[in-house]
Amino acid sequence: MSGNRMRLALGLTLVALLWSPVGSGALGLAVLALAGAGLLLPAALRHSALWAALAGLAGLRVALDWPLPDNHAYLLAYWCLAAALALRASDPALELAASGRVLIGLVFGFAFVWKALLSPDFVSGDFQRFVWLTDPRFELATMRLGGLSFDALDANRAFLLGAPGAPGALELPPAFRVWTWGATIWTLIAEGALAIAFLAPQRLTARFRDALLLGFCVVTYAFAPVAGFAWLLLSMGLAQARPGRGWTAAYLAVAVLVLLYDQMPWSRLV
Repeated sequence: MSGNRMRLALGLTLVALLWSPVGSGALGLAVLALAGAGLLLPAALRHSALWAALAGLAGLRVALDWPLPDNHAYLLAYWCLAAALALRASDPALELAASGRVLIGLVFGFAFVWKALLSPDFVSGDFQRFVWLTDPRFELATMRLGGLSFDALDANRAFLLGAPGAPGALELPPAFRVWTWGATIWTLIAEGALAIAFLAPQRLTARFRDALLLGFCVVTYAFAPVAGFAWLLLSMGLAQARPGRGWTAAYLAVAVLVLLYDQMPWSRLV
């Protein structure tokens, strides 16, 4: 069963690469070709060379986009390298599972340290308020949940940009303040709990890890428009999931749900 789960985890990673192409031009075409080959040819999926090539291309993308690549661009390179090394081990499924656990734990551990200890503007809620006001991808959610009209949202953006004739201060309704505070607290608690769950000894946290990660993805990516990051986390989570078909099915179901989020954001449906 662990071997099947490993193949599913690697396949999910390749599907994510096809759905959210990496890079552009020749680099992007090379990634698509390798991802397609891995899905069409079972032997290629399990071959270390394919994953080493993907790791190299992902690393090249980071170098070409420096210093502006997204967080998950780095994570993709690490995960592909982990897969390449695991597939050369005597027990690839076990090695890939260990790499998945460690990478997930480090992702959330560093995220928690950065937000909770190194970024006063995040702990104060300023970061969430700024993002929800300025990022157009959150526009509908901000108006629906935060109680802002389009005119009020536009006025707040004008203030943040220092535009001529802008209001003298932010005008934020109570619902918006409550929502952004809730998002701040949720993020800190969830990321801290996930870091502990995936980095602590397995005997202490194994029963909680999968449920915590799946719950995080269900809630967070209903709002955060970064499906590629979610699919990477789910691929790594699936590789290390507890035995039993129930957890495998749960990871695949949440991957489909994230895909639906990406295609039909809840805020549009509302």
